[in-house]
Amino acid sequence: MDANATLDANAADSVGNQELQVLQDVVYRYVMPVLIITGVLTNVINILTLWKINQPQKHQQNRQAQTTTYRYLFWLAIADMLASLSLVPAIVFLEREELPYGWAFYYAHFETPLMNGLTSASVYIVVGLSVDRYIAVCHPRRYVEISAPRLAAIRIACSFLVPVVLYLPQGFFMEVVCAASGAGWTYQSNQTNESAKEYYELIVELCHRIFPAIILAVLNGCIIYTFHNTTERRNQMRSKPLVTMQPSSASKGSEDQDQSRRHQEKRLVYLLVAIVVSFLATTLPAAVLALIDIDGATYGSFGHEVFRALANCLEAFGLSLNFVLYFVFVNSVREVLKNAVCGLAAHAKVDRGCSQSSTSNSKNTECVEL
Repeated sequence: MDANATLDANAADSVGNQELQVLQDVVYRYVMPVLIITGVLTNVINILTLWKINQPQKHQQNRQAQTTTYRYLFWLAIADMLASLSLVPAIVFLEREELPYGWAFYYAHFETPLMNGLTSASVYIVVGLSVDRYIAVCHPRRYVEISAPRLAAIRIACSFLVPVVLYLPQGFFMEVVCAASGAGWTYQSNQTNESAKEYYELIVELCHRIFPAIILAVLNGCIIYTFHNTTERRNQMRSKPLVTMQPSSASKGSEDQDQSRRHQEKRLVYLLVAIVVSFLATTLPAAVLALIDIDGATYGSFGHEVFRALANCLEAFGLSLNFVLYFVFVNSVREVLKNAVCGLAAHAKVDRGCSQSSTSNSKNTECVEL
């Protein structure tokens, strides 16, 4: 997220274009608040649902892969919610020439590292989830050895700690100064070693978005390729005639189980493709913007500012998109939300058919988990 996304009054005057002020009002006064509210609400629902899912697992013999996956999703929802909340101060003051000292100090030293650190943590958790799924699918015999829940907890902790190390220096790039009018405070670059700062910004951007995008694409591509090969081998084995005859009921049950497994595998492939596409679509424009403004935010042509607004809105939208993806493609997560809704309906003495439908569908969620 570009922390200098908003245009102040002087910047708008310097480019001499009234359209920039209109763009600022539309994007940062109307569109961005809607995206922030959506991101917070969807991730709160995600957190509550995943917390509910994890409760029965303490008493059931569920598979380790399922438990680890839900742990990643739970902390991903927390990171996305905090990242959405960190955008609120960014739109409190769109004009930053005459600020109270407290707000000027926050914008100078905390806004950029906080926003970028939280969005980076979200990215790293997605990468950690992809690493976990890659090992489970492509190297299943080593999964317990190198992807135990304890190691997943370490990866998640590093997903929050590494961005702190990456973005802590950004808190010292600005300094609070008195406003030109003398009526308040503002902030500006402290102009210390600009060349080293540009190299630092480039390295950080590579670690934040570019390298994770490459890793995510490669890992999920390997997972999809492995699933394709597995499906082909299974189809070849299924096409061979059976030497021994099975009872009709057992044959029908095995066929239904295979069909359910194929359905779950197809949904997983769709989810992995959706993760890669959504990540690239919502993240790479912000990466391009950061590389363009590597020497500091520049306010130039109207097209440049449109691209800046689009990149920031896409990244804010991406914070709530994970909710949509996982609730669309992961049956177990969706079933918990459905059961919660049916539970509320039961208190209102609504027809119990919803509960029965939920019970019958839950039998098919054990085949292939995320």
